[in-house]
Amino acid sequence: MQWVLNLSALGVYFHGIFVSITLGLPLAMMAFLYLYRKTGDEAYMKATKLATVVLSINFALGAINGTLVEFGLLTVWPGSLIVVASTALAPLALELIAFSMEVALLILFVVTLGKVSAGLSMGILGAYWAFALFSGLLITAVNSWQQAPWGTGPLAKALYPFMPEFGPLAVDAQKLVAVKIFALASGESLQTILQGAGVAEVVGIVVNDPYIILKSPYAWVSIAHNLLAAVIVGASIALFAWAYRYYVTGNQYYLKLLSAIIVPLLALALVQPTIVGHEMAVMAVNYNPTKWAMVEGAEKTKYSPIKALLAYGDPNHPIYGFDHFEKMCMEQKATVGEVALSVGLDEKTLRELGSRLGLQLDGSLEAVLKTPVRDVCLADLQKAKERLSKVHYAYYTKIGSAVSAVIATVALAAMLVRIPVVSPIVSFAESLASRFVNRRALVLLLAAIIAIGFAATSALGWYVREVGRKPWTIYGLVYPEEIVSVVDYATSPAFIAFAAFIILAINMSGIAALIFVASRADEISEAVRRAIEAIKGSKA
Repeated sequence: MQWVLNLSALGVYFHGIFVSITLGLPLAMMAFLYLYRKTGDEAYMKATKLATVVLSINFALGAINGTLVEFGLLTVWPGSLIVVASTALAPLALELIAFSMEVALLILFVVTLGKVSAGLSMGILGAYWAFALFSGLLITAVNSWQQAPWGTGPLAKALYPFMPEFGPLAVDAQKLVAVKIFALASGESLQTILQGAGVAEVVGIVVNDPYIILKSPYAWVSIAHNLLAAVIVGASIALFAWAYRYYVTGNQYYLKLLSAIIVPLLALALVQPTIVGHEMAVMAVNYNPTKWAMVEGAEKTKYSPIKALLAYGDPNHPIYGFDHFEKMCMEQKATVGEVALSVGLDEKTLRELGSRLGLQLDGSLEAVLKTPVRDVCLADLQKAKERLSKVHYAYYTKIGSAVSAVIATVALAAMLVRIPVVSPIVSFAESLASRFVNRRALVLLLAAIIAIGFAATSALGWYVREVGRKPWTIYGLVYPEEIVSVVDYATSPAFIAFAAFIILAINMSGIAALIFVASRADEISEAVRRAIEAIKGSKA
């Protein structure tokens, strides 16, 4: 099971690289076009054309990788189709429209760049960027539902008393609880249950608000947090690429490009952790109590005035640990059957539904219904607690990476543009550093810290987000083993090794091609120009 999770993570992380460049590079390109329109300096148009080539190839790689990841997620985790066909249906349908608009607008931008005014090119690129962000918004909203399943009301709280209610009850509680009990009683995965004959007729529609995902406060904070992070990472990669060219060539042209990128990057880098990052932590406190305990390493409840002030607005508020959650579990007196009965499902009704679905429940159903909720609660808490140290150290490593990257961004910005108070301090530090390293090397070093720091922050942040909600795939409701493929080969070492090889081969080849094109854009452009002239000449 763990290797299947790792395989999915491998594809998702590679996809994150391409998505970040897709969202971050337009920020630099917009800055170049603005400065070209303002100054008429051809250097900015030249940089825009280079970035356009890179963006186009990256977009194609992202589409290939995204298709691979999506097919992989649905084939290896087929039980997730119940989410795709219900709460996620409307957002994913809108995402397809957004992606189609991205393709159309990117092509329009490519073919018109340099042939229309810089202002119009900015408008086209801005529209492309808006749809790219909208696409990311929708995908993040779907993932956020797995983190905080908005619209399921008190369902998770019925089993785990330390959890909050996830908004209004916008789903058919009877059907979801019944399917969950059938999975436990039959020993079958959701895939096996859902693919049975007549399931669609019996289960039917399980959500009465197709846009419930987009009404979650957790989702909107996640959207702001994830998209800002992606833009920052993508812009940081562009910054590093031009810093490297400056280091190799010493050409002042690249400093002009760095100066154009660093200002918007600095603004975003300051907003992300101080405002959006803080709100994301508050969402985790409110909706992911076990994740928050993991982040803080709180096996036992503890007090930390500063952290409590930031998280709860009260320095005297305790940071609840797993001991607190376990105590709440122990106070539960109900059985799974009583929870089912609270939504109108008695044993007779469950057996009738199970029979209509062709499930052999026998005595197993009775055993599941008699299971104390306390036992389920404690068992899952123990599974979550096993991940405590990993999530805790990953989170604080992420914080350290972010702090390093922000400091480096401020320092590089102060070197390239005038910042009151900060620039004189950085100039003094630069003069001291000049004894050991020249300006070009210092610029490259700072750019590397920025790119690596923000990339590490983003990767570790996603790790904390995903691992922190375990042992559930949908927080508090669905386990990974309930939705993984029942095809033995899909989880075999041979298949996982083969799939990992394909993912690595495609993505590493794509990244190599991206670097090759970015470093030889002028040569490639000239070759394309000559080829076009030769074709025109042959036709004449």
